Amino acid sequence: MPNSATSIPNSVVQRPDWMRELAVASLEDFQRILPLVKSWPNYQILEGPEVGSIMIHGRIAGNGSPFPVGECSITRCIVEDAQGHTGYSWILGQQTERALWAARWDALLQDSTHFQHLWNQAIQPLQQKRILKEQSVTNKMQRTQVQFFSMENMRT
Repeated sequence: MPNSATSIPNSVVQRPDWMRELAVASLEDFQRILPLVKSWPNYQILEGPEVGSIMIHGRIAGNGSPFPVGECSITRCIVEDAQGHTGYSWILGQQTERALWAARWDALLQDSTHFQHLWNQAIQPLQQKRILKEQSVTNKMQRTQVQFFSMENMRT
């Protein structure tokens, strides 16, 4: 029996990575990478974009039992292009245009003829931008973190 892992195209293996980047990309990001596609395939909207809500769960201290924190708005969209690739998107918030663009990009990236160019020119820059933003937030949080242990030691 052949090894199924070797027969999976890179575009399928990397799909979770590009889905993450498309989910957090802004409309400005989509407008910036739009010129990378010379000709968009025709597509049909199968569902949405539609706004709904999901229940967010959390854990106390990150490892306790899950509990419902509250609800969050989400926008989802499903499209299919002329080649039969189905693109999905789930976007936090009520942003139907972002959800439509993310679904279109998801379908396009499944096409092996476009994948490598778009991965290098669109998805990797989005990934680098997200990582830099996350590092900036982490650095800011670390600078403003209160050291409760040291405050307790100062009282004794």
